[in-house]
Amino acid sequence: MFRISIPYRDWIYSYTTVLLLALSSFQVSAQDVSHYISKLKESSTSQQFDQIFGTMVKDFKSGKPISFQDEDVMRIVTIARSKPYADAILPGVYGWAATLFGDGRVDEALLFFMESADLYGKQNKKHAQALASFEIALIHHKAENYEEAETFYLQTLALGGDSLSHRMKINCYNGFALIERHKENFSKATIEFRKAYRIAQVYRDTVWMGILAGNIGSIHMKTANYDSSLYYYSRNLKFVKNTLEFENEIETYAHLGKIYWSKSDYELAKLYLDSATQIVEDRQIRFNDFFNPMDYINETYALIYSSLGDHKKAFDYYTKFHEIAQQKQLKLNGRSLKQLQSTYTFERKQHEVELLTKINEANVLVIQQQRYIAIAFGIIIVLMTIWAVNAYNTGLQRKKLNSKLSESNAELERLNRVKARLFSVLSHDLRSPIATLKSMVIFLADGKVKHDDVRALYSGLRQQLEVSDNILESLLQWAKAELSQTKVEMQRLVMANLVNNVALQLKSVLDDKGIQLRNDLNFDLIALGDKIQLEIILRNLMANAVKFTPIGGVIRIAGKVNADSLEIYVEDNGLGMREDELRNLFEPGKHFSKVGTNKEMGSGLGLIITKEMISKNGGNIWVNSKEHEGTIFTFTLPLAS
Repeated sequence: MFRISIPYRDWIYSYTTVLLLALSSFQVSAQDVSHYISKLKESSTSQQFDQIFGTMVKDFKSGKPISFQDEDVMRIVTIARSKPYADAILPGVYGWAATLFGDGRVDEALLFFMESADLYGKQNKKHAQALASFEIALIHHKAENYEEAETFYLQTLALGGDSLSHRMKINCYNGFALIERHKENFSKATIEFRKAYRIAQVYRDTVWMGILAGNIGSIHMKTANYDSSLYYYSRNLKFVKNTLEFENEIETYAHLGKIYWSKSDYELAKLYLDSATQIVEDRQIRFNDFFNPMDYINETYALIYSSLGDHKKAFDYYTKFHEIAQQKQLKLNGRSLKQLQSTYTFERKQHEVELLTKINEANVLVIQQQRYIAIAFGIIIVLMTIWAVNAYNTGLQRKKLNSKLSESNAELERLNRVKARLFSVLSHDLRSPIATLKSMVIFLADGKVKHDDVRALYSGLRQQLEVSDNILESLLQWAKAELSQTKVEMQRLVMANLVNNVALQLKSVLDDKGIQLRNDLNFDLIALGDKIQLEIILRNLMANAVKFTPIGGVIRIAGKVNADSLEIYVEDNGLGMREDELRNLFEPGKHFSKVGTNKEMGSGLGLIITKEMISKNGGNIWVNSKEHEGTIFTFTLPLAS
């Protein structure tokens, strides 16, 4: 089982707790965030800042009506950075900001934890640096960046030493073991699990004794030593019964079910799986991105029913397993890529700062040398003239060189953005449907479905192939436009004709879903634009409407003339979107995929490409939508005279 447990998160606030003990008389009457921000901005000493910041954190932890938006957190960080005493307060502020970002914006959390650790290191505060390093290790571990995670676990132990809590040490050794288990170095993994278990025994920490017994049992299960595995999972279950660790209990029942399936005791296997699902239903548990054992449970159910010959139920449970596993993989890949990119960006900034410092020092030396030369040879007018001319020419050459460097840097940044987007699509959007195809083929090859039931999988295979094809098509469109920087060729275009052309391309999918497409554009609506790009724009928006419109629905394309532009509407009566989905719809790095009305999958990249192309053609795009009521995409184009 994958468990990285941190029952004691309060170390994040150790910085402010110390301050509060000395400042118990300080009171802030208002509870809203703007009041605290105003007070922090007015503070003139580090002691005043610490007083206000400490009280704010204390009020937040005590449950008072105060909440922080992302922009509030960044405003407080900006204020702290602007203070002349910033070095004294920034490590604690960074740690606090990282904790707030840890649940949703993991890339920003990683950056802040790294900056906090670096500042604590410069101040020689090894214990605080160790705690920040541990948080960095956890983020990398959850994102499956195992080498980075192992490095920061080691750094945590080296910096913290005996000052670390016993649970922090347990977490580090457990982290080492999980990494070795992932590498299938089972003997090394067992050694690290037992190190952690001995610490838990010394402190009589039954929660961790149970977790680690189960983790040791997982090694025996992976090596097909099922009787030994049952022994360790039974010990785990004994410990977990006396705790409130429901996550551990669910996982233990799930693994016991898998073991008994391996031993062909299908009834007992099903009994343990039923116990796990009963806990989930009774407690109404909502799982997060990194802990959701339902894919594992559904897969085991599928194996049991397949072994019992009930292939209909086996296929139903496999479908559930596949859907959950796919969603987990999508989120995990995206976060992993962001965290790797954030780490790279942070290190690059550090190197840039060091390089700029060295360049500045060199420039100071050059200026001093030039000053001494000017004074020494000031009386020799001819030499002064020669020096001035040389200096002027050098300045011109330097200016030309700087101009070329600026152009090169701008091009490099553009190519880096293209590369990052390509990696994002390849690792996030394209990898998932290919992995799905692979798992479905393996399921067929292993003989877990009868030949009579194979036809039921054809539609799923076809759907995944269409997803991969659509993603590749969008990726090629975008990459061609970005890498070639093709000039937009503006011409007069009758929009009604373009819509009819695209409708013919989409005829098969429209007919499959019985969707009526109404082209209400007048033939006198003529826009200026690039024909190829406008067809891509219309195809992306119309295909998106088809995806989210129910069978028998209606899609309408209409438009109107403004003073100097043409507005085009693509309207459907489909699923619609929530407010949070609308906010991220056109945001690079935040695009998302949503299942269509006929279980169609996509990448979310099409709308990003659409927005970029509309901008290149001199227009804008926006969207109005309500969940379950439909969506209207509106974009503008220059009006032909």
